Amino acid sequence: MASKFWAASSSDDESEEEVTSSSEEESSSDDGSSSDSDSSSSSSSGASSRKKGASRFLMGSSDSESEDERRVVRSAKDKAYDELRATCNEIKNKMHINDWAAIQTLFDKLNKQLERTQKVTQSLGVPRAYARMLCELEDFLNKTLAEKPKLSPTNTRAFTRMKQTLRKHNVVYAEQMRLFRENPISETEEDDESASDTDSGDSERDLNTEEEEEAKFKSVRTGVVQRPKDKILSMDPKEITYEMVQKKLQEIALARGKTTRIDRQEQIEMLAYLAGVTKGPVQKVEILINIITVTFDMNQPTQSAMTVPNWNRCAQTMFDIMVLLDENRHVSLTDTPPEDERTEEPEAGIQTQVWGNLGAFLERLDDEWNSSLKALDPHANEYMERLKDEAVLLALAQKVSDYLEAHNELDKLAGVALKRIQHFYYKTDVVYSAMRKLALQQQEESAHAAAAAAPVAEAEVMDGEDAEGATELIVVKIPLDFSIPESCTDLVDQLAHTVYAHGNDNQKGQAMLCTVYFRCIRDNFYGARDTLLMSRIQEQTGQLDAKMQVLYNRTMAQLGLSAFRAGLIYECHQCLMDLYGTGRVKELLAQGIQQHRFQEKTPEQEAAERRRQVPFHMHINLELLESTYLISAMLLEVPVMASLHSADGRKRIISKPLRRLMDNYERQSFTGPPENVRDHVMAAVRSLSTGDWRRAYQYSTALSCWNLLPQKEAVLGMLRSKLQEEGMRTYLLAYGRFYSSLSIAQLCDMFELPERKVHSIVSRLIADEGLPASHDQPTGTIVVHHVEPTRLQTLAGTFSDKASLLVDLNERALAMRTGALHTDEDDGEGRRGQDGAQGGRRTRMGGRLGSVGGYGRGGRGGRGGGRYGDRDRGSGFIPDSGFGGGVFGRGRGRRLVVQRDDSNFTQLGGTRSRRQ
Repeated sequence: MASKFWAASSSDDESEEEVTSSSEEESSSDDGSSSDSDSSSSSSSGASSRKKGASRFLMGSSDSESEDERRVVRSAKDKAYDELRATCNEIKNKMHINDWAAIQTLFDKLNKQLERTQKVTQSLGVPRAYARMLCELEDFLNKTLAEKPKLSPTNTRAFTRMKQTLRKHNVVYAEQMRLFRENPISETEEDDESASDTDSGDSERDLNTEEEEEAKFKSVRTGVVQRPKDKILSMDPKEITYEMVQKKLQEIALARGKTTRIDRQEQIEMLAYLAGVTKGPVQKVEILINIITVTFDMNQPTQSAMTVPNWNRCAQTMFDIMVLLDENRHVSLTDTPPEDERTEEPEAGIQTQVWGNLGAFLERLDDEWNSSLKALDPHANEYMERLKDEAVLLALAQKVSDYLEAHNELDKLAGVALKRIQHFYYKTDVVYSAMRKLALQQQEESAHAAAAAAPVAEAEVMDGEDAEGATELIVVKIPLDFSIPESCTDLVDQLAHTVYAHGNDNQKGQAMLCTVYFRCIRDNFYGARDTLLMSRIQEQTGQLDAKMQVLYNRTMAQLGLSAFRAGLIYECHQCLMDLYGTGRVKELLAQGIQQHRFQEKTPEQEAAERRRQVPFHMHINLELLESTYLISAMLLEVPVMASLHSADGRKRIISKPLRRLMDNYERQSFTGPPENVRDHVMAAVRSLSTGDWRRAYQYSTALSCWNLLPQKEAVLGMLRSKLQEEGMRTYLLAYGRFYSSLSIAQLCDMFELPERKVHSIVSRLIADEGLPASHDQPTGTIVVHHVEPTRLQTLAGTFSDKASLLVDLNERALAMRTGALHTDEDDGEGRRGQDGAQGGRRTRMGGRLGSVGGYGRGGRGGRGGGRYGDRDRGSGFIPDSGFGGGVFGRGRGRRLVVQRDDSNFTQLGGTRSRRQ
């Protein structure tokens, strides 16, 4: 074996084959290759074998066999055509077996390959192979419809989809299909034509081999393939005709929805270049509108907000459109695209309509601006910089309003007016003045920048090679004719009248709520309340959409704050009661997302909830809102709890959230110093329940949220007087029965109230039978009458309590039988009442269904609230997952036909029968 391996090879073929076979059998040898020369030396044989083994992996080998082989370089154009033909052949094969599911998949693939082929070849035409495929598919579809073969369910569904797809798709290529049917050519002719084109271009590709290899190396290294530029970018602007621009616009319109982000960026660069070489104002307006639509397609509003450069490009493009429309009055915009395609620029003075909707463009820009604010950190400088772009939106809205009013498009004018209201209704006079000053300053800066850039713009001429990236350096300029009035009240009233006159019902409702909100922050409580009540929108809140519901909640919150600043404690509590009764304030105001124990949200619901949020600069301070509600509830609830008729006082619950906080506070074994809003209010409640109004005032004023009020001193003065009055009323109700007489002068000193006010409070208590006493004017005292209940009254009270307990048990049994569900605020097992019975859990039926226990600390009612369940406000509505909290689902409670309180009620029509 070894002698055969090292033996010199002979010149004949047999000896060479023997050496080759012997070398292949020696697998353990390192140099197992045969020699290709006639040399008898073993060293030369080994060297030649090593050389051949290395030459296998070298591109430029000088081997004799590699010289005979010629490397074929194919262009991207040929590769694209080959892929297109291969897909067409696959479709034909599937047509033979009636596999419509595969045909549908391959047809989608064929359309994508057509787009790539058009980009590579830089042509607007359609290959003959594609036109032939469309004709064959149409014929095969008609044949299948006529024969009606039996297909599987999958193929039947695919066949139905292909029938609808081809019906719509072939309309675009109807002309190419007609030409192909008139002059069909065979595949061999087309292959010969492509082969001749390939042979003619071989010499040119051989010359560019090094450049192509370098381009491939760059693409592999960087991962980015440099796309060839369009031919129109390299042409002389004077050679570009009207028809060429229109073809480009049509091509971009057909590619809408099928291109990627990089393709859209190239389209924007192309449109920006075409805008400078247009042949008239009509064509330029069309190009600018296409720039806006393509920019809008670059991002999806449900996923991310539009970038600032793209937003600035759209805003500046809209300003350019408004300038063109002002200079050319014969050009107007319409919602319906024209049916006839233009082949030349219309003459000046002829009325011409171009597709476009400025109101829709403005609304999309406003939504994208709000979305970008939600995505930013509100405490960062980027948020403040982005907030400055509001002046651009206001200037653009004013220009669009002037155009729509001049063309008598009143329905669109109402929508733009509503958008303008939404930028003003939440601003106070101080904020509005600062925004107006900033807008005027930006207008002056834009005027100086325009004056400085005018001579430079005249000297510069943009070439097609410089069109790429030129649109990124756009700075939005506020026009010089933009004006903003000094009085925000007059502006909002004028815009609201426009919406009331020309808007639809939804727009009118939003404008009304914005107007009420606007009046509330300016302390016009009665005007805001009257406007809200006259609209009667509170009766239709269940039918409103999510956006309107959020606005309604925000308006009610501001109405409650306005009532508190005006000293109307009862009205404040009524406005905020529904919001805080649900425990979902942040969610109802669209200022955050709250997680609940018995409620899980899907990712889609969370995404919709996040899109519904309002920007940070429009938020209502939740700490101030909670302080206002709890203090108003304290001023109403504490005197009721201190009433002499303790049983009635426990049955009459004004604020359930406050009672719940008080129960939790009383269960704590150790209470430290107050830290948050609830701790301060609970400490104030305990102080006020003993009549110590001074300490209650200290706890109430220790909250930091009062610094947010512009009229802080006035509000705290009002709060002091209210605490004095309610403290005196609570003191008399709680401890009056321990006195035989009270001195009015001493009461004035204790509570720092004038004598007239003390006399008024005591007289009201006497009239309401809360304090059994009388005035002794000569001595200036109040004489307290100690009245003991008779035995009949005691028995009647005991009977009433037992009857109430029996009704509660019956209703609880009914609730368990009907399967009433628990709400998300259930506390599990109830607490024991005074009579030893166990307090029940609150159910969705509301009212007394949840209070089985006695009248001790146990037994609270359900979400419906009140002693009489459904007869009182609310019916215990459980909101669905996502949105639509209890504020809108509760509504008015339904009244029962037969009421349960037999001691105070006589049924109508029954008096005469009893007397008889």
